[in-house]
Amino acid sequence: MATDIIMPKMGESITEGTITQWKKKVGDQVNKDETILEISTDKVDSEVPSPASGILIEILSSENETVEVGSVIGSIGDEGETPKAKDEVSREQQNSEKDIEKNEESVATKPIEKEASLDIAEPAARSNRFYSPLVRSLAKKEGISVSDLDRISGTGRGGRVNKTDVLNFIESNSKPSSISSIPTQSYSLENRVEEMDTVRKKIAEHMIHSQQTSAHVYSTIEIDMTNLLEVKKSHSDIYKNKHSIKLSVTSLLIDACIKALGEFPLLNTSIDGTNIIHHKNINMGVAVALEDNNLIVPVIKSSEELNLIGISRSLEDLSVRARSKQLSLEEVQGSTFTITNPGVFGGLFGIPILNQPNVGILSIGKIQKKPIVKETEFGDSIFIRSMMYVTLGYDHRLIDGAYGTRFLSYLSQIIESYGDRLEK
Repeated sequence: MATDIIMPKMGESITEGTITQWKKKVGDQVNKDETILEISTDKVDSEVPSPASGILIEILSSENETVEVGSVIGSIGDEGETPKAKDEVSREQQNSEKDIEKNEESVATKPIEKEASLDIAEPAARSNRFYSPLVRSLAKKEGISVSDLDRISGTGRGGRVNKTDVLNFIESNSKPSSISSIPTQSYSLENRVEEMDTVRKKIAEHMIHSQQTSAHVYSTIEIDMTNLLEVKKSHSDIYKNKHSIKLSVTSLLIDACIKALGEFPLLNTSIDGTNIIHHKNINMGVAVALEDNNLIVPVIKSSEELNLIGISRSLEDLSVRARSKQLSLEEVQGSTFTITNPGVFGGLFGIPILNQPNVGILSIGKIQKKPIVKETEFGDSIFIRSMMYVTLGYDHRLIDGAYGTRFLSYLSQIIESYGDRLEK
C-alpha cells in the first residue's frame, strides 16, 4: 500500500513551501527517514525525510513549485510496485517548457500595476536557477532584472542566491536605493486596491481562527525592572568573557517566566475539544521580528531544564539563525507558551493574539524611567525607577482572571527580587 509524502507544516504562520530539489527520482529505492527532497520558505530551508521505505512511485509536485502545507506531493510504494508512468516523464522534467509556459501565463494574467516591471515570479519563470520568494521580492523591490540575478554568485546551500548575496550585489554595483528606484507615486497618498499575497492571506486566516477559537482575556501589571537591570549590568561582562554569551533582558525575563510557569502550570497547557492537555515540559516560544517585516516564533524546547547560561545561548542561537533563515522545522514547532517583545520597538505594551494552541502569551513592553512613590521609614518618598508594563493574554475557556493576575503578581515578585544569584 502506497504511503503519501506530505508537504510538512513549517511553523504557525507558514502556509506553503517551495520544492527546491527532489533528491530521488521516480523508481528509486528509498529508506525511511532518508532525505527525499528539500523545501524552502521565506523563513525556513529544510530537508524532508521519507515517511516510509520502498520505491518512489509518484511525484506530484515539481521542483520550483510552491505547494500548500498538508498537500500530497508524492508517494512511496512497496517493493516491486510499478512506478506510475504518467509521472515518470512529466514530473522528472526540471524547468521543462511546459512548466515555463505555465509560469509565464500566470505572470501574464496576474493584475499588476504598470510601473512594476519585475514580477515577483519572473526569476523562477525565466531562469534555470531557483530563487526563493524573499530573493524574488527583494529583486523586484530594488529593480534588479532576471539577467542581473543570474550573474550573482550564490553562497547559500547548493550555490543558491540568498538575501545577503543580493544586498552585496546592490552595494558593489551602486544600485539605487529602494526609495529612489521606486516612483514617487508609489509613496504618495492615493486611492487604490491591492490584493493580499498568499502568505498574508494565510496569516490573516490563522489570526482570525485564533480569535474565533479562544476567548481572549488580558491582564496588565507594571513591574519595577531596576534591580534586574543592575543584575544584568554587573554580570554582562562575566557572561561575555567566560561563556561567550550575550546576557540580555529578554533572557532574564524568560528565566523569570519559566519559574513563574512552574507555579502556575495551567498556563503551560493546551485545549483539544473539551480535554486539557498538560505538558510536562515548558517549550518557550519567543517571537523574532525578521528584516522582511515578517515574524517567526522559534522554540526553546524543555526550557525548564536550562540554567540562565543555556537559556541565553539558545535564545541568541535561535534568533541569529531565524534571521538568516537557517532554522529547522522542529525549531519552530511545539511551543507551549509564548513571549513577544514589542518593547524593543518602543511599544509601552501590546495586546497579542494567542499563538494556537497555546493558552497563554506574555507581552513585554518598553522599559522607561519614572518617578515612583514608595513608603519608607521616614514617610512617602519619590524615587526614579525603571518600570515596564507586562501584559498576559490568556484563553478564558481555561484561565480565569484571578489565576492570570496571580501569575503576573508572582512574576513581578521574581523580577523585582532578582538578586545577585547568577552563575559566574
